[in-house]
Amino acid sequence: MAFELLGGSHLLFTCTLVAIGGIIVVYSGLIIYRVSFHPLSKFPGPRLAAATYWYEAYYDLVQKGGSQYTSKIQALHTKYGPIIRINPEEISVDDVEFHDKLYAPQPAVRDKHPSFSATLGTMGGSFSTVDHHLHRSRRVAYNPFFSVANVSTSEATIIEKLNRLCDLLEARRDSSDLGTYFAALSFDSFYTWAFGSSLDLLGDLQFASYWYHTIITLATSIPLPRIFPSLMRYARKLFNLQAMILQEAERFVANEHLQSNPKHENKYYPNRNGQPETLFSVIRRSKISDDEKTPFRMSQEGTEMFMASFTPVRTMMLGLYYLYSNLDVLKTLRKELDHINPNHEVDLKFKTLSSLPYLRAVMKEILRITFPVGSRLPMICHEEIEFHDWKIPAHTPMSVNHRNLLFDPTVFIEPHKFSPERWLNDKDPIDEKRYFVVFGKGGRVCPGKGFATQLIQMTLSTLVQRYEFEIIDTIWEGDVAVSRASLLTAPAFESKGVKLGLVGSRGNAGAQNEFFGCHA
Repeated sequence: MAFELLGGSHLLFTCTLVAIGGIIVVYSGLIIYRVSFHPLSKFPGPRLAAATYWYEAYYDLVQKGGSQYTSKIQALHTKYGPIIRINPEEISVDDVEFHDKLYAPQPAVRDKHPSFSATLGTMGGSFSTVDHHLHRSRRVAYNPFFSVANVSTSEATIIEKLNRLCDLLEARRDSSDLGTYFAALSFDSFYTWAFGSSLDLLGDLQFASYWYHTIITLATSIPLPRIFPSLMRYARKLFNLQAMILQEAERFVANEHLQSNPKHENKYYPNRNGQPETLFSVIRRSKISDDEKTPFRMSQEGTEMFMASFTPVRTMMLGLYYLYSNLDVLKTLRKELDHINPNHEVDLKFKTLSSLPYLRAVMKEILRITFPVGSRLPMICHEEIEFHDWKIPAHTPMSVNHRNLLFDPTVFIEPHKFSPERWLNDKDPIDEKRYFVVFGKGGRVCPGKGFATQLIQMTLSTLVQRYEFEIIDTIWEGDVAVSRASLLTAPAFESKGVKLGLVGSRGNAGAQNEFFGCHA
């Protein structure tokens, strides 16, 4: 019996060694193939990056706390040149002309990299769509929702909620996190406009704060959601986001028959009084297939768009920081705003604001210098594509980092300097079509750029015209400068965020100096 046990243990040990040896042989063979025989084997770059994904994983999960591979890629370009292999299957190119070629609009066919399409944890929205043609059909279906005419209908909603935000500031409530106020404003404005019902987050700042800090933690932490999309799906369940938007979609479909009933007014469809058309009404009346119009599929689209409405929050917070860090810019901007709106209690209108040349320059510079996306956005071409003397094989993931382009010192002199005047240089104008990529480029350009621009411009213009703020305990190097790059960029781990204090209304020199801690 003991012999049999001993023999069994020996057999198990032998099988284990054989299995381990087999794994070593297979993995060694894979490494040899990747380094020496893979179609990308001749491209420059560190051999370790070509051999294994652990090279990238080390910088994104371990080095300096993680989220460091973006900066490492830039360092590799400095060492190896404008085209490098950054992992076993992917090429990175640091060149503006190639940027135009890679992120080309229709009729160029570009699939999205599957790992990067999963970063929001969704499965059926256009952001998470890998296939070019399916993505195109989904974009065409909802494009009317983001038309100039429909975006303009959101102005009344933004003004209403912006005035409520101002009331909160003036009331000196205990919940004094300005980032939470901006989150409540952005989330609720988009939700009301897109789905036809209000979250009233400005009336529940505690819940707004929970959403704000949950999303910012996920978006700026090490890029685990790209590797494990279930983490993002779980996070959405924490505040019932997916279920809430799914209920809106189901409610919309259940009430569709009201559109043709003259005795009822359906809030989900536009009327002749300039009311907005909801996201779901646009999709349902599109020519996309019926299986793309189910409540679940539409809710996936809505969930992705709602989560994207977080990015204006960071832009507005950092935008205020840059304005109050550059008082000469702030003074010039206020002079322009006061000229067209002497009474600060009168609501500013987007159409009027869009006609102001200095404000337009300020907005462009804010959008450039606060660009929030940290991750590269690799695309896959169906055909071979050339860069200089290199021929990149078809179906190879490729990327050109948008942020690097926005901070290219050959295009933007002193790129980390906040300088709206750079956009007013008529003698040497910036080629905006080529270099102003704050909303992306090509077939995957951000669809919500019109809404985001309107929200940010109206909010910042209103606040700087009505109030005085002061920067508190904030250092650019530690609290603003990008130290990590995950889905979104972030400052150093030890940073407590940007802080701004509300001093009082403009011109009210006797206002009490009550400060509000505000985090970005």
